[in-house]
Amino acid sequence: MNRTPLRGFSLIELMIGLALAVILLLLAAPGYALWIADGHIRNATESVASGMRLAWSEAVKRNTPVEFIIDGTTATGGWDVNVPGTGPGTGIFQSGLFAEGAPRAAFGKAPVGATTVTFTGLGTIGVNADASAPLREVVVTESSGLAGSRPLTVLVGGGRSGIKVCDPAVTDTTDGRFCTTL
Repeated sequence: MNRTPLRGFSLIELMIGLALAVILLLLAAPGYALWIADGHIRNATESVASGMRLAWSEAVKRNTPVEFIIDGTTATGGWDVNVPGTGPGTGIFQSGLFAEGAPRAAFGKAPVGATTVTFTGLGTIGVNADASAPLREVVVTESSGLAGSRPLTVLVGGGRSGIKVCDPAVTDTTDGRFCTTL
């Protein structure tokens, strides 16, 4: 009677395979964390830029001032686009929450303390309802300070091309991602 040998893995072979899988996961984890952090930065940046573009387009379409307000300094906040002076929760065209796609994003604003930019019916930057300085720049970073993550900037300048997403790490002035003043 011929016996066929049993096929399979020995315990030693399984342990070696498991050890190799753990080593590969440990090598990939920092890159994955950086990839996730950069994704949160991109999501938050695009959310802010989209909200500002909506405010600009609504102002031009309605030929009336419309404001973009960014709330908070962390991802627990969000933004609103509304008619100036209508009060909280009224006159809102649209809102966005950073917790939906960018929970680890942090925001720096310029000038410091600015939260609002008001667009006129001509698409230019107007006077805010509370007479505060208009928001000109939002820098989006990773809130836990993960080394290697790349911050992005949203610049506001008014006019037809007055809202720009740029990368402060780009130094080539001919590159479209270069941060210039608008």
